[in-house]
Amino acid sequence: MTISLPLSVTIPRKTKEDKVFALNLNTFRNAHHMTMNQAKVIWKDVVSGALQDWYTSDIDGSRYYADNAPYLFTYTVFPSSGRAFDLANVCAAIQKFTDDALQELNVIENDNYKHIRAVRYEFGKIDKENPRCELRIEQWREI
Repeated sequence: MTISLPLSVTIPRKTKEDKVFALNLNTFRNAHHMTMNQAKVIWKDVVSGALQDWYTSDIDGSRYYADNAPYLFTYTVFPSSGRAFDLANVCAAIQKFTDDALQELNVIENDNYKHIRAVRYEFGKIDKENPRCELRIEQWREI
């Protein structure tokens, strides 16, 4: 399964201009706890929307995803420009937000090493039209 995720979320404001929250460790480290919480709530909705095609429904209509843990998660970044950046700086923040969202959405039982055995960060290519981070979830296979 592969889902496409943005590199930022927009936090709506009542009296000020909306805030663009870039998902990277610099923003993660410096953000106020209320801003961080708002971004995580919005991110959970983004992840939920990206998962729409991968969910199945049980008898009462609630959503769940079959847990085939353990997993290998691969995050591939497609930035909008050729500006050099630290891959882990972007992917680590996206991973943290996404792992928490997947757990809250009951897609995975837990985000510990028993369920997510390995995580890979990759650079895709420059995509000016559609900057994103793609998450590929595969079943972990022992070597």
